[in-house]
Amino acid sequence: MTTRLQRPAARAPRDRFRAAGRLVAASATALTIAGGAVLGLAAPASAHNYMIASTPKVDGTLTTLPEAFEITTNDKLLDIGGSNAGFAYRIVGPDGKYYEDGCLKVDGPSMTTKAALGASGKYTVEWQIVSADGHTVSDEYTFTWKAPSGFSPASGASEPPTCATASSGSTEAPTNGTASRSGDSATTDALFIGAGGLVLVGAVVAVLLLLRRRPAAPSPDED
Repeated sequence: MTTRLQRPAARAPRDRFRAAGRLVAASATALTIAGGAVLGLAAPASAHNYMIASTPKVDGTLTTLPEAFEITTNDKLLDIGGSNAGFAYRIVGPDGKYYEDGCLKVDGPSMTTKAALGASGKYTVEWQIVSADGHTVSDEYTFTWKAPSGFSPASGASEPPTCATASSGSTEAPTNGTASRSGDSATTDALFIGAGGLVLVGAVVAVLLLLRRRPAAPSPDED
């Protein structure tokens, strides 16, 4: 008596579809993780510095001249070569004149200058910095100056002063010092996005190749 060996039935099409569905779901999860990683890398490049402290305080009252007027931000400032290009610190009096000495010092997250104020009144601080991401940020705020008894007010200047010890590079217009850095920041963003795109394309190609695979047809039953 001859016994016919039974081979296992070939996987049904429905099982193959289920396996393909699981593969697609896993691939989608991988793509999501890859996309999140790319966005996470690109996020720091678009964050701008912002002021967290100042001397004098915003809308505060000053009764004695500080050793230096200061702006402190949340992150290190970008001062390439110590040229102060792109930075500005103006102190404008109630008479519209400028009272800063024109010299700047950038140290870590802070920018300082010195000033000899004039008569009592409301003054405006106008400042501009270059953020860690290479973009310029500017703003202004006011404070009140109450000169102490016997104080000799400064006369101020009709135009923003230029620091006597500054090099020629520090007197350039702010936009000259920030245009190239803004471009560098945009290039960095593009590199991050391009790398993420390559990862996503590679994952999609891998999924398509796997889905194209088909199990080999079972050989005829043998006795």
